[in-house]
Amino acid sequence: MASVRRKYFINTAHLKIYEGKLKIAHLIVAVIVFISVMASDYPRSSPANWISFVSMAAFWTSAVLLFLHCINAVVLLSVVPWGLLELGYTCIWTFFWFVSGCVAADYASQGAGDAFAVAAFFSFVGMIIFGFNAFIYYKKWREGALSANQPPRTTTTTTTTPPQPPNVDVPKY
Repeated sequence: MASVRRKYFINTAHLKIYEGKLKIAHLIVAVIVFISVMASDYPRSSPANWISFVSMAAFWTSAVLLFLHCINAVVLLSVVPWGLLELGYTCIWTFFWFVSGCVAADYASQGAGDAFAVAAFFSFVGMIIFGFNAFIYYKKWREGALSANQPPRTTTTTTTTPPQPPNVDVPKY
């Protein structure tokens, strides 16, 4: 019986698929939202604190997940259901980005400045990106690919037909 040696390696192929590109987009949007809120006139207000929490938690979680995918740790740690974990994470953060965008838009409409309008716009962009990522993970979950090292389940259907009587030429009268 041959043993397969598992090891860590740099997996740059993950950066070329949808999930990798979307994680990079998560990082960029989170940094833009954080910078716009911190550059506002009210960086220590309650809305700014909530928006900062959402953006930095999304940034660090996405950065850690991207790193784990890039060093092939998700394949080696196959005990963890990565697909479900990331599906839950992206669904929750889709909701958090929506709330963050609503809070920033409300605060901007009350005269808090254009920085909160920018934060609101990019919060909704983050919501769309996380929502699309959640949709991808949902499709993978429905196909049965729950972790990174499991291929999607396929089903085959076999149909049988009953035997046909032999074709006998009947004379015509």
